[in-house]
Amino acid sequence: MFPSRTTPQAMPWPVFDPGRMVHRVNIQKPVPGFDESGATIIWQTFLTCWAAIEPIRGTDVVRAGQITTQLYTTVTMLYQPGINASFRVSCAKGNFTIQSVENPLERDVLLVLNCVELLDLDTA
Repeated sequence: MFPSRTTPQAMPWPVFDPGRMVHRVNIQKPVPGFDESGATIIWQTFLTCWAAIEPIRGTDVVRAGQITTQLYTTVTMLYQPGINASFRVSCAKGNFTIQSVENPLERDVLLVLNCVELLDLDTA
C-alpha cells in the first residue's frame, strides 16, 4: 500500500465561542507621572472590551509571615494591536498583571493574555 498524496492541510482558523466573553475588562497601560499618593506610574485605560477570564491555577506563598496567593489566569479577547506585557487587565474582580501576550496561529483574530493576580490573604 502506497501512502496517499494529498494536499497539505491548511492551518486551522482560531475558533472561539463569543458567548464565553462575558467579562467587561479594561486594558490599562502604564504612563509615567505622579498621582495624589506620589506614585510614579499612573494606569491609563487603553481599551475597554468584552473578554473571557479563565483561572488556570493558584499558588499560596508564605513570605515573611505574610500569606499571598498567586492566581494564574488567561484572558481571551478579540485581537487588538498594541497590547504588550507591560499592560494590565482591570475588571470588577481585580487587577491582573499581564505576563505574556499570545496571538494564536498569528492570524490576528484572538489575543490570549496570560496573567497573574496577587491576593493578600491576611487582608481578605
